[in-house]
Amino acid sequence: MRQMKDLQLYVGTKEEYQFARQKGMKIVCALQRANGFVTHQSVVGWQGRGCNPDSPYYLFKRDPDAIYLNMIDGEDPKYVNDEMINPALDFINQHLIGGNSVFVYCSLGESRSPSIALMYLLENNLIEKNTNTLALFKREYYPLYNPKNGNLFYIKRRWGI
Repeated sequence: MRQMKDLQLYVGTKEEYQFARQKGMKIVCALQRANGFVTHQSVVGWQGRGCNPDSPYYLFKRDPDAIYLNMIDGEDPKYVNDEMINPALDFINQHLIGGNSVFVYCSLGESRSPSIALMYLLENNLIEKNTNTLALFKREYYPLYNPKNGNLFYIKRRWGI
């Protein structure tokens, strides 16, 4: 689990979920499915390879202490969209302003969860928006950052970096 500088925003892996809960952190789950872990699938209760697109929780399910994203970590940016990301960014912002710590996690802590933390920084003008943003984020915030193209292209398109 790694803190984003002086923010009470932390990024990590599915194995750190229980620790974050024990510490009273609010949760952003960027993990679609993984056996034996808290995921979008385990919370929403869908079966098979994917959530039914007609489900009211297709993109995310939010409760007071957590938001669970149906976030696929792939090469195609069609799986990352404003309708999913905006509620996650709003959730983070609401809880940070409220004095809570927020833990964002995915499977390996390399692509989805650090991408969401970067999106939060970008959305709130807490990191420079230029061609060096990704290198700066990797160097100063999260050295393990290794985004899949879906996240990378979405970030570049939305924030113009």
